[in-house]
Amino acid sequence: MFVLKMRISRRKISGFLGWILLLSTGFSQAQEQQLIERLQQGGLNIFFRHAITPGKDPVKFNPPTERPYDCSSGSRQLNDEGRAQSRRIGQRIKELHIPIGEVYTSSFCRCEETAKLAFGRGTSTDVLVVRPGVFKPDLDRALRSIPTTGFFNKAPSGKNNVYVGHGVTFTQGVLSSDFGLSEARIFLEEGEAAVFEPGVKPRLLGKIKFYGDQ
Repeated sequence: MFVLKMRISRRKISGFLGWILLLSTGFSQAQEQQLIERLQQGGLNIFFRHAITPGKDPVKFNPPTERPYDCSSGSRQLNDEGRAQSRRIGQRIKELHIPIGEVYTSSFCRCEETAKLAFGRGTSTDVLVVRPGVFKPDLDRALRSIPTTGFFNKAPSGKNNVYVGHGVTFTQGVLSSDFGLSEARIFLEEGEAAVFEPGVKPRLLGKIKFYGDQ
């Protein structure tokens, strides 16, 4: 009798956990759909971490020889998986009819290639080249600005501006605390994006992955 009760209890617990997981998945999908609908309206800033490179997160090896504007064998570059991921990002954004305005990229090869494969273009800028723990007021201002029709011009375009940079931007406190990030900051997987509503007090609307099965 005791064994039977235990079996029933375990079945109930398993069913309850499955129900919780289903609710959580549905809530997550609803949040993502809301974010997509907001992106379709334009006026936001999308920050991508570059696509997949060799090695395993969170530890990636940067060759000491790598330099900005250098795609030689001495730099950390996208692998084939990263190139496929970049193309998928661009394809998915087109499928979702998300309007893209300006595309800015760090001058490191992995960021430039991510932008070009995903969006067919990208303006390289040192604004997106960061060092861990070093505050970047120019990037801070750029992400506060309304998406534009020119280089950091504040004229509204009705589109979303894209920035392709590095994971350290949010994990190492490169941006001001006004961006509403927790003390632990946020971690972006390679190819993942953070979406910001610009303004004097910018707001992080969420993270999103434009790749994989969606």
